[in-house]
Amino acid sequence: MRSVPGRTCPRAFTLIELLVVIAIIAVLVGLLLPAVQKVREAADRTSCANKMKQWGLACLNYHDTRNEFPAPRALLQSGNTVNVSGFTSAYYYIPASGSPRPTYDSVGSWMTRALPFVEQDNMFAPVAAATNNSQLDTAFTSMLNTKSSLWICPSDAHAASAPAGAAVTTYLGVTGNDEWPEQGHYGSNARNGIFAVNTRSSSTGRIPVRISCITDGTSNTIMVGERPPTADYYWGWWAYSDSDNLLAHPNRETSTISGCLGNVPTGPGEVFRPESDPMRKGAGCHFWSYHPGGANWLLADGSVRFFTYSQSNIITAMASRNGGEVFNID
Repeated sequence: MRSVPGRTCPRAFTLIELLVVIAIIAVLVGLLLPAVQKVREAADRTSCANKMKQWGLACLNYHDTRNEFPAPRALLQSGNTVNVSGFTSAYYYIPASGSPRPTYDSVGSWMTRALPFVEQDNMFAPVAAATNNSQLDTAFTSMLNTKSSLWICPSDAHAASAPAGAAVTTYLGVTGNDEWPEQGHYGSNARNGIFAVNTRSSSTGRIPVRISCITDGTSNTIMVGERPPTADYYWGWWAYSDSDNLLAHPNRETSTISGCLGNVPTGPGEVFRPESDPMRKGAGCHFWSYHPGGANWLLADGSVRFFTYSQSNIITAMASRNGGEVFNID
């Protein structure tokens, strides 16, 4: 075959050159990916902080309206309660016959009571309209199963991927740091936090907490922390109370979540620490997050700060509202 004068065949890449190009691209992607992940996590952490601020504003607005922070548990009416769906630790209800209908105070969690202040009061309307236990059971179950991104940290993929009907939260109210295990009654019992619960054995279990009670200062007291739901999604529901969206720091009780270590009031208990295995059996027993190095915390003044795991002792001191602990927050 004759060649055409002035024309040459185009030169293709050799195999070695192609491998070099692929290797260079792989290196660049490897360098870029951590930076992208770091930026994404920073955005998620900021979004998480903004959600916690919304809950902080809700609790402070609730305080302005009711002159106290939302009660951590539903009000217990001694001798006149109904255990709806078997959840005595979740909420109590005064039967509608001859008694008031269910209210924000008699049903649900601190998050339930804060719903009107995060523009979600329509969620509670069917519960308030219930006139008998059957209607209440249906309405509460519907509300309980309602999911919302408002109560899930963007970094918490475990909570976000919860199955249908498992409406869990990443954000837990802090009951205090003086928890004691109450014999015969499930749940945490701390007395010196924003969401102090004290005891479930009588109607005196509720401790109204007002800003005037925070003698340590609102900027030195934590109100809400992060803890992903347990591996099986059994603990972490937003509309219940103890161990679902309430936890002491340190956590010294063993009545609810299996695998908890703190079984004596004077022991070290469960502390703020990272999880090498997030699905560990006792991971639900203490505060932690999917953010690298630490977690966001909502303070009683409505601000949000990020604390590292090495600052666990500071978190313990800030868990009380009136302990007079001395620490350097920075």
